[in-house]
Amino acid sequence: MPTLSLPIIAGFAVTVLGQIAALALLPATRGFTAVWPTLGCIFLFVFSLGVSARLVHSGIELSLLTPIATVAIQLFILVIGIAVYGESASLAKIALLVIAAFLIGAATQL
Repeated sequence: MPTLSLPIIAGFAVTVLGQIAALALLPATRGFTAVWPTLGCIFLFVFSLGVSARLVHSGIELSLLTPIATVAIQLFILVIGIAVYGESASLAKIALLVIAAFLIGAATQL
């Protein structure tokens, strides 16, 4: 596994932020019927997936990259869903996602 360098950290950030932005755009696509939000959403997903592929190619373990990115994306999307789209913020929903994040984090350390 390569050492954590600035390009790897930046690539991870681009991967996570690209997927967060794409997911945040999903409601604006209106089921992929609104052209510009749909194109933006697709571009962001493809671009961030491409960066992920480059990270894996550079030696980052897929079993490390994917769970950490997934947890980060889920937690940020929870915040965006609540803050931007007015979704419900039940304590149970938040608690389950935080517990899942800790379990996934623990699993990557095994």
